[in-house]
Amino acid sequence: MDTNLLLHNYKLQVVSDIDAMATVVEWFDQFNNNQITYQIWLQGQTGLLEGFTNVVRHAHIHLSPETPVDLEVQICSEYFQICIWDQGDIFDLEAAMERFDQETSQSQFDPLEHEYQWGCIFFLKLRKDYGWIISYTRELENRNCLLIKKQLAIS
Repeated sequence: MDTNLLLHNYKLQVVSDIDAMATVVEWFDQFNNNQITYQIWLQGQTGLLEGFTNVVRHAHIHLSPETPVDLEVQICSEYFQICIWDQGDIFDLEAAMERFDQETSQSQFDPLEHEYQWGCIFFLKLRKDYGWIISYTRELENRNCLLIKKQLAIS
């Protein structure tokens, strides 16, 4: 018997413009409900906003502001998942997080000197301190998918 039944699947497409952030925030507000804890929702929202900002400022920097960014949220009894698809060049997020994992463990590390990489540092923190699955992969349609996923406690 499959206990991993998808309860909700929501999609949104916005343009690659930082002004679309208001639409993204408003859309994500609907997930602040009793299906997931406020802490998980807040962590997910922060990951979503960081991921969306990275698409606009980095992945789509050389593309038209009209280039679509596809967002998807899935909620089931076992996980809460956010996917962000972009059309930029591939980026090795895993290597970047590994590098920052080493750097942040050094006592002289100053995050203020790494403002450009705060998103990577934040994703690393979500993974290490809060148990989120974070990955960034190239898909068949020449798109990249940032996956932000949290396993939920099964009651």
